[in-house]
Amino acid sequence: MKKAIQNRINAINEMLPIVEKHELSTGHLATTMAGSTYESFVILTKPIEVKNQFVYIHEDKGYHAYGFDKRYNVNNEWQFDQLKYDLSIIKRAFNKLIKKQ
Repeated sequence: MKKAIQNRINAINEMLPIVEKHELSTGHLATTMAGSTYESFVILTKPIEVKNQFVYIHEDKGYHAYGFDKRYNVNNEWQFDQLKYDLSIIKRAFNKLIKKQ
């Protein structure tokens, strides 16, 4: 796995407790437009996991949830590109929510 991807995963996992605390105290959720005409929620239920060449994103599958893949294979070029895009969506949504504090 590339170091840049691992660093992005680590940053998201470090922000997750802050985001969860903010969601509980204010009721605001992390959101993203992500190429859509309406906002989607970015709600992770667990930290992102890395097991060998697989990356697992656990999210709440609500009605307005973004809809990440559950498992990404970093050896598959298409899935790796999708992982990079999805991690950037999560990180931007979390940063936006944290800056609102």
